[in-house]
Amino acid sequence: MKKIVSMLLLSSLIFGSCTQNPEKETGKVRFMFDPGDLKFISSSFNPDLQTMSALYGNNDALSLLADPKHEQQQASLKLVTYKMQDDPNYFGSKVNGELISVEHISTGRNGKLEYRVLFGQTPASDSKEHRISLILDYQPVRFPQ
Repeated sequence: MKKIVSMLLLSSLIFGSCTQNPEKETGKVRFMFDPGDLKFISSSFNPDLQTMSALYGNNDALSLLADPKHEQQQASLKLVTYKMQDDPNYFGSKVNGELISVEHISTGRNGKLEYRVLFGQTPASDSKEHRISLILDYQPVRFPQ
């Protein structure tokens, strides 16, 4: 009798652990940003707001980050901000979740910087000038050669 009860308990444990993950059943589609011909420059994390950002740009954008006062012909920067979420595969790890915003800085006529929000919204308390200065403060990641 004891063996039968333990076998039933073990089989119910095995079958119960094979249920589907409820995180995958939320119906949310995770949108991934396609940088196109832009290269990854840097990233940042804001644990207070539970967001993570990635900065992409072209070669002229790297020069612009090195010297913001220097005139660049075709600089293009995009800051992509995601909501952080727990990684279902690794305990304690975070991955990008819902796309919050995509901000774009480009060099316009006469070398003047143009700022636009391509997707989502930025904090209402931030001005364009403040957002530009925040983006231009990013330091490029240095990869080992």
